[in-house]
Amino acid sequence: MKINNNNFELNEKLQVVIDSNDNEGLIFIPKNTQLEVEIENYYGKIAINKISIFPSEGEFQISKLSIENNIPNMDIKLLDRYIYKILSDKSGLAYSPYSYFPDYDFTVFEKGRRPSSLDWAMFASLYVYSCNVLPQSVKIELSLAKFLRISEENFKRFMKKIPQELFRKSGHADTRGGDISLNAENLIKDYLGDLQGTFESNPFLKFYSETDFS
Repeated sequence: MKINNNNFELNEKLQVVIDSNDNEGLIFIPKNTQLEVEIENYYGKIAINKISIFPSEGEFQISKLSIENNIPNMDIKLLDRYIYKILSDKSGLAYSPYSYFPDYDFTVFEKGRRPSSLDWAMFASLYVYSCNVLPQSVKIELSLAKFLRISEENFKRFMKKIPQELFRKSGHADTRGGDISLNAENLIKDYLGDLQGTFESNPFLKFYSETDFS
């Protein structure tokens, strides 16, 4: 995958080019075909703004009909996950959506201490944020367990222990869904102080919806 820039900060856009050399299980691009994809860092989420299909460089003699015939063979259902995987590679951009979550010390969960109400509120908001910004095919529990440096089993156990007055889980236990309460919002805003405006303006911190905000 070719990227036109080495920076991908909030609201920045990147142009990425993907072709058959990038086929590795998550996607399949037919030979002599390339995708040009415009992505944007939208509050930490990799938003795909535009996808264009072209002949590969040096293959402009290929007819439009040939390209159209190749499209049914193309598999880009997991394109968002593929781009997420490549951008997250530590040898490249080392992108992480958690870089754009409010700064907080979550080691209370790693060290097995008793979480405070604020700890639970931030934990719940982190879960909601992950539901919103991670590709649908990425397992939330595994991603958050890795970020929090705990086991997946412990993460699931903590999810069940979030006080109901701070978080309401919706849907099945293994599916995405839920929202934090007004009490949780107030705890977080008090903690953030002068930075609470960033919490208010971020559409991914309070609730998860199937609606695509981007």
